Amino acid sequence: MSRLAAAALRRGVAASRDPSSSLLAASAPGSARLFSADASGEAAASGADSQNDPFLKASSEGLAYGRFYSTIGMGNRLEKTMLKTDIIHQLDRCGLSLDDVKMDYNRAFTPLGALLRFPSKAAFTTAIRQTSQNRLYKMEAITPDVWDLKQSFDGKAVLLQGVPRNALPEDIERFLCGTNFEPPPFESFLRPGVPEPIRMVLVKFRTKTNAMNAFIAKNRSFCLNNQVSMRVLQ
Repeated sequence: MSRLAAAALRRGVAASRDPSSSLLAASAPGSARLFSADASGEAAASGADSQNDPFLKASSEGLAYGRFYSTIGMGNRLEKTMLKTDIIHQLDRCGLSLDDVKMDYNRAFTPLGALLRFPSKAAFTTAIRQTSQNRLYKMEAITPDVWDLKQSFDGKAVLLQGVPRNALPEDIERFLCGTNFEPPPFESFLRPGVPEPIRMVLVKFRTKTNAMNAFIAKNRSFCLNNQVSMRVLQ
C-alpha cells in the first residue's frame, strides 16, 4: 500500500470514531426545519392579529355622515337654486362626489339641507373646519339610518309650480308634449299661497338629461291659462 493510500485510510477511521461530527450533521437539518416552522407560525399569528385589530377595521370602514345647511336668512335650510355641485365646491377638500350628496326636502319641496356621506371620519372633520371658517353654513353629524332612508331625486324629477287647479292629467301631458317624461299618474298637491293655494305637480324622467331638457324647453310656459314655473329636484 502506498503512503498516500495509508494516510487516507487513517483519516477515514478517525472520522468514523468521532461521534460529534455525525451528531452535528444529523441535527442540522432538523434545526433548520424547526426554525422555519416557528417563523411561519409567527407570521400567520401576526396576520390574524392585524385582521382582528378593531383600530385597523375602523380605518377601512370609516364612513361618516353629516347634514349641511345654511345659517343665514331663515336658517336651517338651503337656497332653492343650490345644486349638488355647489355643495361639493364649498367642501372641496372632503373628496365628495355627486353620489355622496342627497338634498333634504320638506313636503313643499323646499330644501332644508343636504345629507352628505364622507369617505372617512377625517374628511368629516375637514368639512366641519371648512364650514366654521366661512360661517355661512353649518355641519352636524347624523346616523347612517338617516342617510339610508332619505330618497334622492338625483336630478331626474321636475316640480311644476302654478298648475291650474282644474287641470287634468291630459292637460299636463299636453303641457309637457315634446319631452321624455314618465307617464301618469303624477304626484299632485297644494301649497299655501296668496290669494289662493298653489297647485304643484311632480313629474319624473328616466334620465337627468331628459329632466334638464324639459326644464329648458317648458319653464314659464302656459298650462291652460296659467304660467307654470319649473324646478329640477336634486
